[in-house]
Amino acid sequence: MNARLSLAATRAAGGAAEEDPNARLAALLLELARCVDPDVAATLPSRLDDDPRLEAMRGVLLEREQVALARLQQKFDDPREFADAVGAVLPAAFALAATDGDRLGQSIAPTVERATQASIQKNPGKMVDILYPVMGPAIRKAIAETLEGTLQSLNQALKHSLSWRGLKWRIEAWRSGSTFADVVMRHTAVFSVEHLFLVHRKTGLLLAHVARDDATTRDPQLVSAMLSAIQDFVRDSFDESGSGGTSGRSIDSLRLGDLLLWCEEGPSAFLAAVIHGNPPAMLRTRLGDTLGSIHDQWRGALDDFQGDTAAFDEAANLMRPCLISQVAETHKKKSPLLWIIPLALLIALGYWIGERVVEGRRVDAYVAALQEQPGIVVTAAERRDGKWWVSGLRDPLAAQPDALLAQTRLDPARIVGRWEPYQALHPAIMLKRLQASLNPPATVSLAQDANGIRATGSAPQRWMERARAFVLTLPAGAPAVDLSALQDVQDPDYIRLRDAIQAQLIHFDFSMPRPAADQDGKLDAVAGYMRELAQVARALGIPVKVTIVGHADATGKDTSNLALSVGRAEVVRSMLRARGVDPAVLAVRGAGPLEPLRPGASEDELSMNRRVSFGVSTGD
Repeated sequence: MNARLSLAATRAAGGAAEEDPNARLAALLLELARCVDPDVAATLPSRLDDDPRLEAMRGVLLEREQVALARLQQKFDDPREFADAVGAVLPAAFALAATDGDRLGQSIAPTVERATQASIQKNPGKMVDILYPVMGPAIRKAIAETLEGTLQSLNQALKHSLSWRGLKWRIEAWRSGSTFADVVMRHTAVFSVEHLFLVHRKTGLLLAHVARDDATTRDPQLVSAMLSAIQDFVRDSFDESGSGGTSGRSIDSLRLGDLLLWCEEGPSAFLAAVIHGNPPAMLRTRLGDTLGSIHDQWRGALDDFQGDTAAFDEAANLMRPCLISQVAETHKKKSPLLWIIPLALLIALGYWIGERVVEGRRVDAYVAALQEQPGIVVTAAERRDGKWWVSGLRDPLAAQPDALLAQTRLDPARIVGRWEPYQALHPAIMLKRLQASLNPPATVSLAQDANGIRATGSAPQRWMERARAFVLTLPAGAPAVDLSALQDVQDPDYIRLRDAIQAQLIHFDFSMPRPAADQDGKLDAVAGYMRELAQVARALGIPVKVTIVGHADATGKDTSNLALSVGRAEVVRSMLRARGVDPAVLAVRGAGPLEPLRPGASEDELSMNRRVSFGVSTGD
């Protein structure tokens, strides 16, 4: 800083006594420390007296800012001025926030909802007054349309209730489940919806148009422009509120001869229907529902519509179901013998009732017959859509329901069966299941007794083993199956061939893996027996296995003898395969010196142990 603070300038104005310069300098330094360090300013008080000249200079330098601060403080202190200031910038703030997404709406929505809820709770009448101009006309219109449709249906029902046609329509209403008034309206209302126009309310432009294939062709754009012009004329001329515009009244219906125009107004568009004849009130309800669906699906497109109708191409699909029509029935000239009709109806009715009763009794007898069959459980029998539906549970081995149905006098086309499969534990069904699963031979007899199922006769061992294994798999609660009376009987051919093969021995020379030279005849005989055994096993339906066991004498090491015995068995198997024996029947095992035929150390005994033996077994 170029300016210097004179010690004399710090003296008090008005001729105050001079202070010690050192003390004055110390006070200035202390004040400077208070200005630099906030901690010092908080702990040490100021030791300088106020200087009027500094205050005067401060007022001159900061006069404009002080005036502005005073004016701003006044605005904050005065509620009216503060409200005016906030109101001046609030619209611009809302407009700026609206361009920044939906954050403003999300922020103020809870406040607005709570304020609205509190206002309604405090003064419900105010909300009623607000909604009355909108809800009142809507409710009156809905009630008027409902009453109109009800009166029309009642009028037609009273008109035709005492006629022959009315009697026929009552029967139709009873059979179809509809009301008599609906049936009368369906037969008497003669109309045809020819065209449907979807017109934008604000611009008057045609958004979509559908027409019947046989309808008279007109320019849709011209028709929509005329409709909009007529609507605007009615609003401008007869609107009692004086507001006019799209919020005023509009044409509800317009008739020219047998041509009727119905208009359904929506918030952004109206739907106009050109109708020939007298339509029922339900058509207006359908038009209103269709217009509501269009507003729900294209609400954004309707609000932002600028003349491009491409977005409303799919609206025709919603409008097309409203192109309905109804043609009057053609009536022939009544016959002089018309009085016969009631009599014929009564006879037909009596016959029909009789048929229903007889058919019901026959169905009951059919269901009772089903219930008596083991393995069939009937859970429901009801009449639906002109047919009898019989449903329940049926074991696959139980009697066929169609076979029982053929024994009755019921029409099979009128009986529909729905059967879910299950396994029954009835002894008769279990007997059939054993017969189908085990396929017992002719020598085995399965019969049902008081204690369950009993098997008698004789059977091969293989079949008996399979039967015992199947009995073990039966579920808990199944009838007991007694196999104790069965006798194990083997086939004589199988026994003969088994014994012949097991009696054969192929001998070997000392330490030789191939049979001795004189053993070819035995190998040929064993091969013949094995081929015949395979044929007998296939005929009996049992698997057979021939095990070739190699042996060695006790001389030498055990490991060498074991390897030699396995080699001898393998050589014999190869020689048997070469003689036409199925290799799947053959198995090999080496016994070494562990299974001697004649224990001993003599040459004869040792030569008898250098052999190959055979074992026959059944099984997998």
